[in-house]
Amino acid sequence: MLLGNYTSVNQNNGVFYSDYRFYGYEFYGQDTWRVKKNFTLEFGLRWSFLGPTYTLGEFLAPYFDPGLYSQAQAVQIDTTSTGLRLGSIVPNSGNPFNGIIEEGQPGVPKGFSKHRYNNWSPRLGFAWDPFGDGKTSIRGGAGIFYERIRQNNTNFGVQGNPPLTYNPRVAAGNIDNVSPALVASGVRFPVGLTAWDAEGQIPTINTWSLGIQRELGGRTSFDIAYVGNAGRHLMYRRDINTLPLGTTTTPGVLASVNNRNDALRPYKGYTGITFNEFGAISNYHSLQTRLSRRFARSFTANVNYTWSKAMDETDGDGDTIGYAYDRRREYAPAGFDRTHVMTFDYVYEFPQLANGNGFVKTVLNGWQISGITRMWSGRPFTLTSNANPGTLGGGVRPDYVGGNIELEEKDRFNYFNIFAFARPAEGTLGNVGRNSLRGPGVNNWDISLFKNTRIAERVNVQFRFETFNTFNHTQWDAINTSINAPNPGAILTQATRGNAGQVTSTRDPRNIQLGMKLLF
Repeated sequence: MLLGNYTSVNQNNGVFYSDYRFYGYEFYGQDTWRVKKNFTLEFGLRWSFLGPTYTLGEFLAPYFDPGLYSQAQAVQIDTTSTGLRLGSIVPNSGNPFNGIIEEGQPGVPKGFSKHRYNNWSPRLGFAWDPFGDGKTSIRGGAGIFYERIRQNNTNFGVQGNPPLTYNPRVAAGNIDNVSPALVASGVRFPVGLTAWDAEGQIPTINTWSLGIQRELGGRTSFDIAYVGNAGRHLMYRRDINTLPLGTTTTPGVLASVNNRNDALRPYKGYTGITFNEFGAISNYHSLQTRLSRRFARSFTANVNYTWSKAMDETDGDGDTIGYAYDRRREYAPAGFDRTHVMTFDYVYEFPQLANGNGFVKTVLNGWQISGITRMWSGRPFTLTSNANPGTLGGGVRPDYVGGNIELEEKDRFNYFNIFAFARPAEGTLGNVGRNSLRGPGVNNWDISLFKNTRIAERVNVQFRFETFNTFNHTQWDAINTSINAPNPGAILTQATRGNAGQVTSTRDPRNIQLGMKLLF
């Protein structure tokens, strides 16, 4: 080490940044038609072209297309060497850039993705006063909305693909002699790729709603509405270079390749291939209500309640499904779903308590209290388990083996019954679904006290005393959801449970802040 001699060096050939560009065009037309005195119709149509992001300049993006990968040109993985070449790509055994095509090559559209022009977005809405007295309104609407493909998950990582970027291994030398030429002559190993489906469907949201608003008298109004939407062509990720269930757990499979997993992958020459596709779905249905009342000039209150259900396969563009060959296994309540959401907000201005005397008036008048109270159901969470599915991937969840999952009495060390689950057999994924359990709910009170003081005709000072989680109520948040049993089929014991089922964090404790605001 002191002389700079090394056994092996892995040296990246560089860091590359491309120049990016995309084009988007949108046109729309809309109109309002007052069909009758008590009926108004809103309608419109939007057209969008959300062009793919493409590269230009010195460093053009290398794209991976599974359809261009040829098994006849697949490289061989060295599974026989005993030294530093074990697991490397055998030189001249095939095409190390199999399936990769560069930006601008014949037949490759700009940005690699299909350019989609058929993005029509109709909109329709109406408002109807059925009794003509201005106290009732029935409203409805529907529309289609499109979203640009998220570049962070696709384009902005593709410069790490070969042949633009490579990371060979050089053996037995001196660090002073490492050079670009030496690195280029090094031994190549399988590398990971970023890729996406060239079909490039545009993420789409279909929305609709129907609601009734009614003035009840006594300064009170009530709203009730059904609101829903459906997401289609949503982005999700999967590793397409993994194996079917149980492949590596079959006796003798790993021994045949000297435990070199990369030799078993369907796309040889690569490790994981993070493949972005646009086929996930989501659905949302809700009953939304609101009761508002202005009890007097100085007191206003609103109660909102929503009963809803959100279902999806992934919660976000960057989510990777656990088992690459079964996306529908992930369809479940969304990670942000809350069945019941009730929020109560209010503002009360205290009456004027003093007149005349300037000092007493300044001290006693101008006080105001406001608050927001939230009572929400908990979010779903997913149990995971340690096991080998034999896929070179993950996505393992435990097996449910019977018994009550919910505990009659919960504490911070036992939020759910961990003994109702077991580690699944090798080569399986477990029978528990995604987001099958519910976490702690929200019971939170935020209360603020304001003092408004007039200094001059157009100048006011407001003192603010604000409290969040006013009663310092402990609210559990995250739960340890890992069922890590020692052997296949085993159920956790008190000795092996670790932190499974324990509360690992809480929501914020009480916070108090003081402030002064000058209004002029």
